[in-house]
Formats: sequence, structure tokens, C-alpha cells
Amino acid sequence: MNKRKLKENVKEAFSSLKKRKVVEEIRSGMLSIKQSTKQYQLSVSNLQAWHRWYYRTRLLKYYRPKSAFLKKPSQITVEQLKQELAQAQLAQVKLQHTALETMISVAEKQLNIEIRKKYGSKRSRS
Repeated sequence: MNKRKLKENVKEAFSSLKKRKVVEEIRSGMLSIKQSTKQYQLSVSNLQAWHRWYYRTRLLKYYRPKSAFLKKPSQITVEQLKQELAQAQLAQVKLQHTALETMISVAEKQLNIEIRKKYGSKRSRS
């Protein structure tokens, strides 16, 4: 009888495939953590450890950025950041200008009126 009680208390060892299955069920929303602890007779700390293991072995290689594309913070200076900001602002102003010019051209065609100022014309007196 003592052997049966001991065997009931011994938890089964989970293979990596089984661990992955449990973690994927939790991540997909099929099971909550509470449901999975009851169903698989696990502790929350075991599930957290399995989740960290799953993250390191399965997901991290997809989320880790390539080091060649990243600049180290020490390589970026304040002057470079100011230049990049100035270039971005200039590009935005050019884009706004193009949009306004296009809007005026379309309005002139649709309404059949002249909107742009004629620099060679004289002022009208009121």
C-alpha cells in the first residue's frame, strides 16, 4: 500500500514535445494557466519555467534583431540625430508642398477658375 501512495505522489517526467504542447495550448488560449495546472497536475512555477524554455528555444531566434542592422548607441551622436531630424522635416515640407500644388491643380481643373496668383498682373483698385 505504501508503494501505491508513493507512485501516486511521483510526478511524471514530461518530454520536450509534451512541454511544448502544454505551452502552446496556453499561448493559443485553449487553456488557462489554472486549467492547465489542474489538467496536467503542474505548479504555476513549472509552467513559467516551461514558458521561458519555450521562449528561449522556439521564439527568441525569430525576435532577435540582426546585429549588423543595429547601431550601437555610442556610435550615434547628437549631431547625427539633428541631421536626420532636419532631413525628415525637409522631406515632410516637400511632401506637403507637393500635396498642396496637386490640390490647387485639381481644383482649377474641376472648378474652371484660376487660383494661382499671376505675378505679372496689376493690382485692382478698390
